[in-house]
Formats: sequence, structure tokens, C-alpha cells
Amino acid sequence: MPALRPVLTATAVLASTALLATACSSSATTSAGSSGDAGGKQTVTFMGFYGTFQDAFTKTVIKPFEKANPDIKVTYVPIQNSAEVLAKLRASSKRPVADVALMDSSVAPTANKEKLFAPIDASKVTNVANLVDTAKSKDGYGPAVTFDSLSILYNSKNVKKAPTSWNDLWDAEYKGKLAMPIADTRGVALIVALEKILGADYQKDIDPAIDKLKTLSPAVQTWQPSPDVYTAIQSGDVDVAVGWNARGQYYKDSSKGVVQPVLPKEGTVTQVNTINLVNNSQHTAAAQKFINYAIGAEAQKAFDDEAFYAPVNKDVQLAAATKERTQASDEQRKNQIPVDWSWMTSRYTAWVDRIKQEVIGG
Repeated sequence: MPALRPVLTATAVLASTALLATACSSSATTSAGSSGDAGGKQTVTFMGFYGTFQDAFTKTVIKPFEKANPDIKVTYVPIQNSAEVLAKLRASSKRPVADVALMDSSVAPTANKEKLFAPIDASKVTNVANLVDTAKSKDGYGPAVTFDSLSILYNSKNVKKAPTSWNDLWDAEYKGKLAMPIADTRGVALIVALEKILGADYQKDIDPAIDKLKTLSPAVQTWQPSPDVYTAIQSGDVDVAVGWNARGQYYKDSSKGVVQPVLPKEGTVTQVNTINLVNNSQHTAAAQKFINYAIGAEAQKAFDDEAFYAPVNKDVQLAAATKERTQASDEQRKNQIPVDWSWMTSRYTAWVDRIKQEVIGG
């Protein structure tokens, strides 16, 4: 081994330390909030849902956007649900871990109130003018980017009698083969649907729906299907479940019809995902350009044709065969159970907690 060099002088040590500190500072800025790389390219960090949503969104929205904007790169950070987004943004509010984030409309107002999201600039996000009214934020925050609806899912190979009603979840045929991932917006939407069936008013008292769900508990095989409810249905690990229509339709195709989504005859509940500008983003201009593209007619049609969401942009005309499988179909539109999501915002957490404690943990 070569002999050790003499000990550095105090001056050399100080100089060395200063260089190291500068390098570390530069590295941290680049990874968490720089304007871009040496070539001037900006990186927009997008926090969106995992799995098939990520695959379809990357293919039909992110890749075309990057091609049209070669000075901007979009990094996709997959998340499980809106609660995870909220937690991550709360933990990084001063130096946010994302520039743009998806969030369920029942949770987004909380993030807006806490100033985790910033209002968008309508002069930069010009496609807001082309959105349907229900996709626009009354307060100028992130608009809707997708419309979807709650559905029943079943395995067509294993199920002899296909479910047609929410009440069918209690059918003895499905006992022990149910998956009920309802500790989130799916459970909140299901409560609204059950309240309608039971003749109750969800804005006054959800005890009837909670009590009804308690009686289902012995028939449930799993409350947390792994890796997700759609894969569990496809594999036959469970036969019947609740889930979102768009992903159910996607899996219907990829499974060659094994996974079947059903619109219950009593109607269903619309689910809205919003796309939001994260407050304190270091890339506000690029982020708003990306949001503008995502709600534009070109991106909306491409994504919805691929992933079976209903468009938020009024200029989009889906292919007839695609439209009939989305929340935009005439059948689904006339069977939507009205929900006041702005009212729901302040009750959402309490509802989910009751599901966890009284239904799942009861």
C-alpha cells in the first residue's frame, strides 16, 4: 500500500470543505427543485395513480407532451391513493416532492385549504375554458382530469349468476369469495349508494349503510386484495368485488373477458380525479403547461380511449364503442346518484374511519 500523504494544512481543509458543501448544495437543488439540467431541460415531477393508470397515462399523455415540449421531462411518481398524496405533500410542504399531483375531488379541497395546492393561472391553463362545468373548480384550483364511476366486478369463469344489484353483494353464492377494498373513496361512494337503496339520506345519517355493511363482514374474504382488486378477480382469488369502472373495463380487455364490470341497476356514484398545481413548485410554468395539455382535447381523447375514463373536455368525442363503456354513456349518465362532494370533504375522513373501525375491524 502506498505511503500516506502528509496531513492537509488548515487552509487546504477549509477550501476542501467549502468545495464539498457547494457540491452538496448543488446536488440537492438539482434533485429537489432546480430549473433543469445543464442543457436547460426542466423536470416536472408528476404524482399519479399506480398500475394501469400509470401505464396508460404515460403512453397517451406524458410521452406525447414530452415530444411536443422537448425542453420538459415529466417524471412519474406512482401512488396508491389520494390519502397518500395528501400525506406526502403535508410532509414536504416547504420543499414539495412533486410539481403536479392527482387527487380525488373529495380530498382535494382539504389540500387546497391547507395551501398544499396553488390556484392555476387560467391565462396559462387555457384549456380550462373548454371543460364541462362539472370539471371546473369554483375556486380556481386544479380542474378535473377524469370522470369514473363505482362498479361491481366479477370473475366470469367462476360466477354462475352475474350480479346486477348492490344487494347482490349479500348473495350466499358469493360468501367467502368477496373482496371489499372500501377503506377509501370506494367505501364512501358505496355508502352513498346503499343509503339510496335503504331510503336514507347520507347527509343526515349514515348509520343505516354502516349497519348494512356490518352484516356483510362474515362473507368477505379480504378487505385488502393484493396487489389490487382487479388482479385478484382476474386470478380467481376472489369472485366478486367493488372497484372502479375504468380499471374494470381495462382489465376486461386484458383478461379477455374474465374480469367483468357491472353497473348496478340502482345506479352508481361518479368519481372525479383532479389534476393540481403543487404550491411552492419550482417549475410552475412547466407544470401548468403540462396540466393544460392533460386536460386538452387531444390528450383527453387518447387517454380515455385507452383507459375508459369519461372526458372532462367538452370538445372530445369518444368512439361510440368506447363511450358505451365509460361514465359518459347514456346509461351511466342517467343512473348517477347525485353526490355533493364539496359537502363530503369535511366528512370524508370520519366516514372512512367508521368503515375501518366498525365494518372492517368490527
